[in-house]
Amino acid sequence: MGIVPEMSVAENLILKKHHRPPFCRGFLLNLRAVRRFAHHAIEEYEIMTPGPDTPAKLLSGGNIQRLILARELSGEPALIIAAHPTYGLDVGATEQIRQILLEQRRRGAAILLISEDLEELMSLADRIAVIFEGEIMGEVAPETASLEEIGLMMAGEKRGVVL
Repeated sequence: MGIVPEMSVAENLILKKHHRPPFCRGFLLNLRAVRRFAHHAIEEYEIMTPGPDTPAKLLSGGNIQRLILARELSGEPALIIAAHPTYGLDVGATEQIRQILLEQRRRGAAILLISEDLEELMSLADRIAVIFEGEIMGEVAPETASLEEIGLMMAGEKRGVVL
């Protein structure tokens, strides 16, 4: 999800901005600008691909995640909503995605991380709010929270600060 499989890596990288400069001139794509941006994104996000013209469907799951992150974060968003950003990825890709999110936080972006991975939440979050059946059971700081406390909230017990 998040890509057009038949389109190239370069085309997927500019999906949200193909109609704006520097990627277009009137009604035509500026292919030089598209390729320059694609090469930069491939290098910066370590997208393993034979080249920018490779169909996105041929990338591994981790490289598709990197492609999506490169596209979405290239505009330096103020708010990032990351839902299960490392689900199904190998250890290396997981660590890289986590480092990218931490770098965005250092840049000043607000990040809403939605995850079932407690290790991920404990290592990335400034605070954790647990939702059970649509209701917030509590909010805790990861450095003071215990897995038992979070588990009880996940089971429906209100604890910590209730928002």
